[in-house]
Amino acid sequence: MTRDSTLKASIKLRPATLDDVAVLTAMSHQTILAKYPDVIGRDVVEGYVASGAVPAYYRDRNAYCIVAEINGEIVGVYATKDNAVDLMMVALAHHRTGIGSVLLKAAETQLFAKHSDLWLESFRDNEQANRFYTKHDWTRGDEYLDPAHGIAMIRFVK
Repeated sequence: MTRDSTLKASIKLRPATLDDVAVLTAMSHQTILAKYPDVIGRDVVEGYVASGAVPAYYRDRNAYCIVAEINGEIVGVYATKDNAVDLMMVALAHHRTGIGSVLLKAAETQLFAKHSDLWLESFRDNEQANRFYTKHDWTRGDEYLDPAHGIAMIRFVK
């Protein structure tokens, strides 16, 4: 077994609970603060983190979140909304280890059970994420500006 296949085999997926909100928030804040300033700007990132939107999302959308754990540690999460992958987040220390692939495949399987067409959004300038989605056979669709923040976005479809 390779290191990647061993890691993937050790990932356990489960529904999120409200007890996970603090851990998911901390994980998301760390990743957002490290990865997104170069993508959407430091001021936007800091304002978003300070707004309380992240914990509010995990509280409000908790029933739609699936967490990934390794040895009891939360290392990632995805959320769905209708026929969309609404959120994908992997702990910064676990980027590029295969966890995102496991999460995306699980989200696709869950959504394709009820829908024939899926979509997700990504920041246009998030090249790492956009390469990841393309690698996983998502098709780049329309580009547009997020109306609330004026951030360039891409809609991917599958």
